[in-house]
This record gives sequence, structure tokens and C-alpha cells, in this order.
Amino acid sequence: MNYDQRRAELADFLRTRRVALQPEEVGLPTRTSRRTPGLRREDVADLAGISACWYTRLEQARDIRVSDHVLNSLAEALRLNAEERGHLLALASEDARSSAHVPTDGVPPALQRILDSQHPHPAFALGPRFNILAWNQARTDVYGDLNEIPAEHRHILWLFFGGYMRELIQNWEQCARSVLAEFRAATGLYVHEPWFTSLVRELSRNSTEFRSWWRQHEIEGHHVAARELRHPSVGRMVLEECALIVDDCSDRRIVLEIPQPGTGTENKLAELSCRSRSRAQSQWARNAPMRAPTHGPQRPASWEQRRHRF
Repeated sequence: MNYDQRRAELADFLRTRRVALQPEEVGLPTRTSRRTPGLRREDVADLAGISACWYTRLEQARDIRVSDHVLNSLAEALRLNAEERGHLLALASEDARSSAHVPTDGVPPALQRILDSQHPHPAFALGPRFNILAWNQARTDVYGDLNEIPAEHRHILWLFFGGYMRELIQNWEQCARSVLAEFRAATGLYVHEPWFTSLVRELSRNSTEFRSWWRQHEIEGHHVAARELRHPSVGRMVLEECALIVDDCSDRRIVLEIPQPGTGTENKLAELSCRSRSRAQSQWARNAPMRAPTHGPQRPASWEQRRHRF
């Protein structure tokens, strides 16, 4: 197993947390003459009770082994919260996971039925790589049809940083940063895999916001987040997102988007559902007299040429 990437991620995480912490936050005197921000490496080492030389080697991504005791001491010294502490332990762990055994698309029929049962509320299934595996019609009604996007871009980060959802979500920056921090918190054990480095490289090349925020190494566990949308057909909607873990050892999760009470969103979702059902019935009626056997899906429009079709 090649641990170079994971050691680099660990070093980067320690450095970003160190420079973000001010001396007065840990009981040290303020150094007004210091040019570089945050704590010094020596400060962190002293607070954690380890040698400065050893800690420096750790931030330099050197090949050294770290005990859980030392990691917990570093977590205390850097004032890490529960999610950040878990991320630190995952990056330092030698028990790396592989998501190669998890399907990259599709879900079992029972899981698809669960998604469909949430209608008219949007729902979708995420894999451990944060790729979208399946979704219900309500999500299409709100965000547009994912079938019009190439499979390799049906990833939650591509949807946020590739331009697909930016025009729709009014509090885009807040939501995008939160999703990015959640992705990083959930994938600490996968940073050695080629798909991870390839994804980060491509998004860094395509999005200045992703490139800037990725360097900050923010970590966040999943939480109920309000997402404000400006839908072209029904106007303002506010959805609260929550995730449910699928208990089948696949690291898949179901993400539900529930209308925020008092915003009129429930009625607007019902309206979108009625419109979608009416369009489907009209399409069926037009095609019924000349219906022919289908021999496979038609080629979707390119992602660059796609437009929302509500």
C-alpha cells in the first residue's frame, strides 16, 4: 500500500489547523511581531507533549508511525472538534479502505422504491465516493434531469462546482463549502485511491472556488442544512437536507430534502409533481399510436449544451 498521498493529506491538515489557531486561543501570549499566522510548530509540539523535531517531520509528510495517544494529544493541542479528530485519526490510520467493491451506479430495487416513496420530496442515494447512484422523480422536478449529465459527472461535488446547481441555489457558497467539508470528512480513508486524486485534480482545474476552499482543509460532519432555491417555474423554495445511512456495509446513504415549514415549499413541490405527471401523461398519449419497442437509451445531450427542462 502506498501511503504517500495519505501522509501528504495528514501533513496538510495539521498545517492548516495550526495556522488557523491563534496563540491567545491556547493560552499563549500574542506575538505582534510574528509575520506568519497562527501557532508555530514548536507551540503545537509543546502543547501536545512531543518533540518539535518529531512534529516537524510529521508536517513534512515523513514516513513515521503515530500512536493513537499522540494523535489524541495533537487533537487536544489543536482544539479539534469531534469531526476533525475523526478525520485526523482516519488519515493517520494504516487500515486504509477501498471503495472499489462498491457499485459506481445503480442501487438495489428496494432502495430505489424507498427513494420513490418520498415523492413529492426530492431524495437521492450517495455512494462512498459521493457519486449519485439513484434519485427519484421529485429530485428531477426540482433540479433537472441527471440523465442529461455524463455518468462521471453525477457526483455531488461536480454538481456544485461544475455550474449545474449554482444558478438554482441562492445560498450557493454556504451550501457548497458545507458539502465540500462533509466530503473531506467522509473520505479520509480513501485519499490513497486514484479516483480521489483524479477528482481533486479535475475540480481544482475547473473551479477557482474549489481550488481555494480545498486548500483550507475544512472538515464538517453531516448536518441538517437549509438550502434556498429559486426555481424558474414556482419561485422560492427552502429545503432542509438530512442523510440516512444504509445498513448494508456499502457506505451508501440516502439523502432526503424536506420542505421547511412556513415557506410554502410543500405546496410548490406538490405543484411541480402535478406538472411532471401531466407532462408524462401527455407524452404517453402523443406517442401511444406509434409506440415502438425500445432497444436502449437514447444518447443524452452533452453536459455543456444541457439546459434545465422543467
